[in-house]
Amino acid sequence: MKQFSYVLTNQDALHTRPMSSLMREAARFSSKVRLKNGAKSALLAQVRDVMGLDMQCGNKVTVTVEGKDEEAAVAAIQNYFVDHL
Repeated sequence: MKQFSYVLTNQDALHTRPMSSLMREAARFSSKVRLKNGAKSALLAQVRDVMGLDMQCGNKVTVTVEGKDEEAAVAAIQNYFVDHL
């Protein structure tokens, strides 16, 4: 299992379209990706659950990746966060 935390800095990135792009990035891998914001968490494969995390600019979120390709998945997802969120 691999994980990282990130403080969200782009308010525009927290809408449906950018979150859908993040979910597509995670779907490239077989590993399960979970996103946590405060006490709430969701699998990155469930759009309704992800949108229900109520993420806002300034929130610190934690991403957990578990599976056979977790090394590659966590690197790609972390890069996505830095570039887009």
